[in-house]
Amino acid sequence: MNKNFTKEDIIKKHETNVKSANTAFTLVGVLGIIYVIRYFITGNFDFHFSLSVPEMMLKLGHGGTVNPYVAYGVTAVFFLVYILVTVLTVRNPKFIKLGLAFYTLDFLCLLFFMFVVLRQFPDSFSDDLYIEVIIHIFVILFLSMGVYSHGRLKKTDI
Repeated sequence: MNKNFTKEDIIKKHETNVKSANTAFTLVGVLGIIYVIRYFITGNFDFHFSLSVPEMMLKLGHGGTVNPYVAYGVTAVFFLVYILVTVLTVRNPKFIKLGLAFYTLDFLCLLFFMFVVLRQFPDSFSDDLYIEVIIHIFVILFLSMGVYSHGRLKKTDI
């Protein structure tokens, strides 16, 4: 079966990819904020998804490894930067690269948390972290497609 896509179809596909990347990045931020709010309300970490930097800081602060106020401060600064990057990516798709870089950094922090920090506290290691790795990979794929599609849209002079 031969599909002949028109230029408009291709443009629409790329625009959809850019919107999907923005939506995924925004949704991850909302879920991260829910994680932190839920932690302060319930005092536990039973939510299966978060951004890794706030999760790592809250767990280290909760366990006494890091001063809790330092952990709260790092978490607040992280979310302020995340919100700023989110606003930039939504307003101008050229900042999707920044979103991809920021989220990739969060993914690297997750890997560091899993393979370095939690190895010192084996009782804290949970299989739920593998779910977070999979979700991080999916979001990175969405963001990568958004970056690619934005580049393709720029080439078509839209």
